[in-house]
Parts: sequence; structure tokens; C-alpha cells
Amino acid sequence: MPTLSVRPLDPSPPRPDHELPPPNHGLTVTVEVDAAHLANPLLAVSRLLASEAKAFANVEGDEERFTVTIAVPDLQPPTLESAESWIRWCVHNAGIRGDLHRCDEAI
Repeated sequence: MPTLSVRPLDPSPPRPDHELPPPNHGLTVTVEVDAAHLANPLLAVSRLLASEAKAFANVEGDEERFTVTIAVPDLQPPTLESAESWIRWCVHNAGIRGDLHRCDEAI
């Protein structure tokens, strides 16, 4: 049986002092959850947005109410409608049933 060398992990680099600023434009949708069919619905939504929509998104909240903010290149109505459609698709396919409300002002 061959042997493998195991060495200690290198130390982690220092954590930056502040977060990255938000993107120039974004769309926020609030989700009022009636039912969630998966154990971690927020994680499922964020992963679907990243893998299927190729979106840069932030999902915050809890299993009763959460917000999804997705970065968009501009605030043109077709772009915002496309982003909202992707959010709706990802929320539905993450096994979440409830009401989605688009926030009035995009970032």
C-alpha cells in the first residue's frame, strides 16, 4: 500500500476588514413561505440561482419569510422581468410554496 504525506494546513489568510459593496443594480423579491418541502429552502434557492440562472444573489431571512436580491446589469423592464422570472422559478423548484412580492424600488 502506498503511503501519502500529510502536512499541516497552511494558516488562513487574514479576513478583510469590510464586506464588498453591493452591485450597482439589483432586484429584491420578498417571499412569504406557506410551505417548504426541503430541509434548507434558502440554501436550495441560492444554489439554484447560482447554478441555473448564473446569478449573483443574496438570500436572507428564515423559513417563514425571506428576501432574494439578485444583481442585474441594468434597470430596464425586460431585465427586471427576466430576473423576477428566474427568482420565481428557483423558489418554486426549491420546493417552496407561498407568495412572492417584488419590492417597489430596484437598487
